[in-house]
Amino acid sequence: MKAMSVSSNAISQALRLQMARAQAEMIKAEKEVTTGQVVDRGLHLGVRTGHSVSLDRDIARLENIKGTNGIVMSRLDATQDALGETREVASQMLGMLTTMLNGALEPAVPRTQARTVIETMNAVINTTVNGDYIFAGTNTDVRPLADFTDPASTARVAFETLATTSFPGPGAIDGAQMTTFLADLETQMFGAGWDDWSGATDATIQSRIALGETAQTSVSANEAGLRKLAMASAIVFGLVDRDMDADARRVLTEKAVELTSAAIGDVTSVQSQVGLVQGRVTQANDRVSLQVDLFTRTQIDMVGVDEFEAGTRLTSLLAQIETSYTLTARIQQLSLLKFIS
Repeated sequence: MKAMSVSSNAISQALRLQMARAQAEMIKAEKEVTTGQVVDRGLHLGVRTGHSVSLDRDIARLENIKGTNGIVMSRLDATQDALGETREVASQMLGMLTTMLNGALEPAVPRTQARTVIETMNAVINTTVNGDYIFAGTNTDVRPLADFTDPASTARVAFETLATTSFPGPGAIDGAQMTTFLADLETQMFGAGWDDWSGATDATIQSRIALGETAQTSVSANEAGLRKLAMASAIVFGLVDRDMDADARRVLTEKAVELTSAAIGDVTSVQSQVGLVQGRVTQANDRVSLQVDLFTRTQIDMVGVDEFEAGTRLTSLLAQIETSYTLTARIQQLSLLKFIS
């Protein structure tokens, strides 16, 4: 029979090896407790690993769409509020213009009301969300509407240039001159001359609101209703206090009433379209959320772990490591001198 020698160093090394294994297992257990998933997906799933990775990609893509939809809804809400404010001041001006048609009204009153419309449009049409101008079309970094109350603005300069050409001589403006001016201004504002007023593009933003669905999620300052209201407020603000005969004043007021009334209808129609898009985004977001939940549950079924079991295993491993440290410390204190003393 051969005698086997046992040394404290051999025992210490064995404990150290066991402790290293326990530490490796503890790291895995910590990751499983934190993520709720197995550490080595490939080892756990084998040939089904590709399907699990594909699910991760689909979930990330859907979550990105949900995040984008949140931004889209913020932009649509701001658009709806801006259009509502614009329609409200337009209705107030229409009431004032109707009164002006039916009787005498000091020029300062309609001019003040027109200024309110212009300032409101400047404020709400030039609204930004997350740093982007929401009425600028695809030129989201460009201020969409020029400030007509500023004498140096391109819109005001173009207006005054046309007015100077249309009303060249001294004396009161007559009805024929006013009719010609308004026709030329309308051609300008509904043609290439609108570029002096707006930096927006006709093209609007298209957003993907679901995996297979897109929607128009912005409104351009170039909408016909906004042009009409801009023209109506401009002619009242820019001309009503000038010297003109009764016929010219009637032509001016009737045109302003026509434009404002049409603008209110057009803006209301755009609001309805925006409301429909808001509904579509909400429904799409609900569908995306359901898809995320479904894919997540499928992923959990494939690679999920029992967090309670993983936590219990982690606690057990910690206890083993602490025991190993204690035993190692005691063994290292053993020596022949202590034994024989």
